[in-house]
Amino acid sequence: MSVSKTPFRATRSETRADVTDRAAREIIDAEATARNQRITRLRSLRLQSEATAREVSKAKPAPKSRKKAG
Repeated sequence: MSVSKTPFRATRSETRADVTDRAAREIIDAEATARNQRITRLRSLRLQSEATAREVSKAKPAPKSRKKAG
């Protein structure tokens, strides 16, 4: 995807529909790229959080259960 000063300028061979189609596809591609970057960032943060939670749970000893008086 190339960025220019006039991204939606039509050439002589392009119709208005072609210009609109190209502009829409560029917008959709940009949104998809941003979404994938956001998903990757959030996934890595979630995995780090889960790893930290596992380390904390391993560090804590399990509470001893009390026997019921019966």
